[in-house]
Amino acid sequence: MFSMEKRVIKHLNNVKGNVMKNVVYFFLFCTMILSLGFPVTSDSVLANEISVSTPTPPVPELEFFGHLPEEAELHHGFEEQFAFPHNLTERYQEEEYELESPVINPPTAEELAQTQAQVASYDCALVTDVPKGECEALVALYASTNGAGWSNSKNWLTSTLVGDWYGLSLYNGHVSDISLSSNQLSGTIPPELGNLTNLRSLYLYSNQLSGTIPPELGNLTNLYELWLSSNQLSGTIPPEFGNLTKLWYLYLSSNQLSGTIPTQLASLTNLWNLGLSSNQLSGTIPTQLGNLTQLRGLFLGDNQLSGTIPSSLGNQPYLWNLNLSSNQLSGPIPPQLGSLTSLVYLVLGDNQLSGTIPSELGNPPDLGYLDLSSNQLSGTIPSELGSLLYLWELSLSSNQLSGTIPPELGNLTDLQVFDLNDNQLSGSIPPELGNLTYLQVFDLNDNQLSGSIPPELGNLTTLIGLDLSVNQFSGDVPDSLTNLVNLCEPGNMDYPCYGIYELDLGYNYLNVPAPEPPAGFLAIKDPDWYLTQAVEADIPGETGGDLDSNDGNTEIVIPADAVEGLLTLFFVPRPYPSHNIGVLRFAGNSFKLTASIGETPIATFAKPLTLTLHYSEDALHSIPEDSLLLYYWDTDQLAWVDAVSTCEGGVYTRNFDENWLSLPICHLSEFALIGDALDIFLPVIIR
Repeated sequence: MFSMEKRVIKHLNNVKGNVMKNVVYFFLFCTMILSLGFPVTSDSVLANEISVSTPTPPVPELEFFGHLPEEAELHHGFEEQFAFPHNLTERYQEEEYELESPVINPPTAEELAQTQAQVASYDCALVTDVPKGECEALVALYASTNGAGWSNSKNWLTSTLVGDWYGLSLYNGHVSDISLSSNQLSGTIPPELGNLTNLRSLYLYSNQLSGTIPPELGNLTNLYELWLSSNQLSGTIPPEFGNLTKLWYLYLSSNQLSGTIPTQLASLTNLWNLGLSSNQLSGTIPTQLGNLTQLRGLFLGDNQLSGTIPSSLGNQPYLWNLNLSSNQLSGPIPPQLGSLTSLVYLVLGDNQLSGTIPSELGNPPDLGYLDLSSNQLSGTIPSELGSLLYLWELSLSSNQLSGTIPPELGNLTDLQVFDLNDNQLSGSIPPELGNLTYLQVFDLNDNQLSGSIPPELGNLTTLIGLDLSVNQFSGDVPDSLTNLVNLCEPGNMDYPCYGIYELDLGYNYLNVPAPEPPAGFLAIKDPDWYLTQAVEADIPGETGGDLDSNDGNTEIVIPADAVEGLLTLFFVPRPYPSHNIGVLRFAGNSFKLTASIGETPIATFAKPLTLTLHYSEDALHSIPEDSLLLYYWDTDQLAWVDAVSTCEGGVYTRNFDENWLSLPICHLSEFALIGDALDIFLPVIIR
């Protein structure tokens, strides 16, 4: 594979629009075909389909302008990008190369009766283009899968030419290909299909098939592709599949298969992709799978597999995608995985892996996606990971990693997602990380990092999410962070927030920004806070009036004759409270109230104002609701003081059912809801 072509394809993920991608893919593919001298032949199977004559090693027939199933789509894979199932008449509809989710429409009694009548009346002895036995196998398929209820059953059991039946292709007088994916097949796979011994491809994915996989399919020894994904198949994987030694693609994912992975699959030495993900498979990963030296993709994620990762998986020189995530795998990560020189995706997240991260994982030259999150990994982050120059996502979150962040990670200039949250990392943020100018998500939440926030982070202008909360950072918030103008707004569907908010710096020792933060610098904790912006109101002194925050959570009522003249009242929300409160805890964000008559500031009033605040139970953070009080910042005492003291004889009014409290106040300041924390975390600065 040519490195130039690989690297062009590698960056096509960022291209919006599948048409442009496919144009580029077509150009690159033609270039490769011409350079390698593969013979290209025409085929009458499908219009707009390119067929490649059967070579050794095999190169699949191709179809452009379609989508690959998710587990076959290896973003950086060249061969796999063009490994479109041949004889495929449908176009995948979902984005991101995912299989269509089957629509569950149970067969009706009328459909079942019609199917039986059609089967009873059809005579395979009249068929002229395939042997009678092959016709009978197809009739059995129609009968067992409610053919009358298919989305498309054109010419089935109505024509004596099997070659005219929808989804079928013939070669040399035999059925060679069956493509009935996403076609509302229901019922079971008949064992009679095992009689179609000339079959090259069988596509039954994205249907409603149930029952077990018949072991008779192991008789299809000329089969190159078997696609049964996205059904409701149960039982075990037939060990007879080990007889399918010509097989290139085996996809059984997204079913309800159980039992162990048969060791007989190790006989499939021509296999390119093995997809068994999203089932209920248990037991260990057979070490014999390391014998599949032609393998490009191994997808075993989302099962119940246990034991260790076999070191033999490091023997596969062409492996592009290794996904073992969401299992119960334990033990160390084999350093032999660093020998997978073609690896682009390594996905081991959500297991019980322990030990250290092998430094050898810095060896695969084209590794683009590394996910080791949600394990029990310990030790330090290897500096060798800084050699993965084409890495675009690094996720090491939810482990027990310690030590410092290697400055060498600043070499990963293609990185888009950098997630180290929920570890035990210490030290400062290396300023070299300011070189990651393509970064979109930067999450260091919940570690033990300290020092100041480097101003170099202001260079990361493509960021949509920055979370540095729950650490021990100190000092000023760099002004350079105001350069991050692309930070994500919760609820903005054009730019998903990937589970984090625009900017989160809470639970640190940071000095707070100015009361009126610059545009683009608001710290977002939840959508309600996002809606809270500075507002003002002009209130006649003789009649009084009120001011509401634009999220409706705060109301200030000024009675008549509280002031003389036209009062201008300002409500300014703050990203953070301006001062620490010790062992107590903020229940939300603070806000500052100021007022003036003309240009003269007003701080006190002849009559009490009424301040009413609504709060969310989600914002209480283990604070007992009955302990909530309204505090104000006393500039004389330099302390947070219960606001009940601003007016003589002030009394709280509470409504626990509707989650609000009200209090008369007689002068203005910065205010915040504060309560007793059941679990104490110091220092406490929450938004």
